[in-house]
Amino acid sequence: MTMQRWILVRHAKSDWNDPTLGDKDRPLNARGRKAAKLLGEKFLELDYVPERVLCSSAERTQQTLKGLMQSWAQYSEQALPEVLYFDELYLAAPEAIRRIYEEHSGTRARVLMIGHNPGMELLASELLGEMVEMKTAHMVVFEREEEGEWRLVENIRGED
Repeated sequence: MTMQRWILVRHAKSDWNDPTLGDKDRPLNARGRKAAKLLGEKFLELDYVPERVLCSSAERTQQTLKGLMQSWAQYSEQALPEVLYFDELYLAAPEAIRRIYEEHSGTRARVLMIGHNPGMELLASELLGEMVEMKTAHMVVFEREEEGEWRLVENIRGED
């Protein structure tokens, strides 16, 4: 029986300085870029580097992933994960996040999803059965045996 790990990450802190940018196009600010790298180091420390990443196509989620992967590439000897981007993950509701996970996690035992609130926070809360607050650059990790119930194994608050 295979243990599955589903990691939910809310993007790091975004930059609001350019009022001409649409919400989807906002990049990370300096604190957010630093926090993404620190979170990447936490993934390594806990041996949570995923096999596949399902990421929102928004600029801030892509930059969060870039920060994670910079840490992974610098310190890890294992291969970097494959990455799939989804417009549908931008501000997605929990049902959409679940559907994308079910349709695109494949046979991977460790899958990371990077998205936005309120969807990520609501999904984590549904999986746990109680309210989970997710700050920016925040990671929650769930595990289950095949077809079992998800259980929370990590709740790591954002560093920014």
